[in-house]
Amino acid sequence: DQLTKKIGDEILYNLTRINAELHNSQICVIGISNSLIFSENLDPRVKSSLSEEELIFPPYNALQIQDILRKRASEAFKPESVGVGVIEKCSAYAAREHGDVRRAIDLLRVAGELAERSGSHIVEIAHLDGAESKVESDRIISAAMGQPKQFQAVLYAILFVGNQKKNMFTGEIYEVYQKLCKRTKFNVLTQRRISDILAELDMLGIITAKIISKGRYGRTREISVSLEESIIIKLREMLEKSLHLT
Repeated sequence: DQLTKKIGDEILYNLTRINAELHNSQICVIGISNSLIFSENLDPRVKSSLSEEELIFPPYNALQIQDILRKRASEAFKPESVGVGVIEKCSAYAAREHGDVRRAIDLLRVAGELAERSGSHIVEIAHLDGAESKVESDRIISAAMGQPKQFQAVLYAILFVGNQKKNMFTGEIYEVYQKLCKRTKFNVLTQRRISDILAELDMLGIITAKIISKGRYGRTREISVSLEESIIIKLREMLEKSLHLT
């Protein structure tokens, strides 16, 4: 799907027709996509020529992830250095996240690092729990810090207001955001655009936003921060550096 986005689906048509010109060999096309409706967006002429056969690979379940982790653990850790139940719980974490084996391997790696730092010779459940919190924290912070400066400014305004009250409204955030723009010399975006950014933050799981009615005063979003205090503190510090507020 990335290939066709860049140069169009004509290349698929050309590849499927090239066999008519080959005499000593034949080619076949194997495509991998995360989109289940990829073929539906192809030109009818291309789709007809492709005559594809679809193979859908379901997510790994917890038992399959356990098998993969045990093989990796046998190569990465010394014998009997992974505690009872660690592999099973790590697999359950990953299975909960749509069968993402990379996440399971990452969790086990971080758990091993935490065990090593604490001076433990065995990776315990407590290390895995700590790893889960750390990986989640890193994911959120990475997602936030990879956004444009205006996005970061809105997020900082939310954290600023959220430090004073649990639930806040769009107008309160916008007021702080405007002051922040004057301080950082950013152009002030419209309140409609700020509402779009709030919706994106909600999708990322950083905030929880629900639309409530205020009667004749219209509707607004009631917003609360969905992060642990330790993540909020770290994120606020990084935003202050990124926005040159310190």
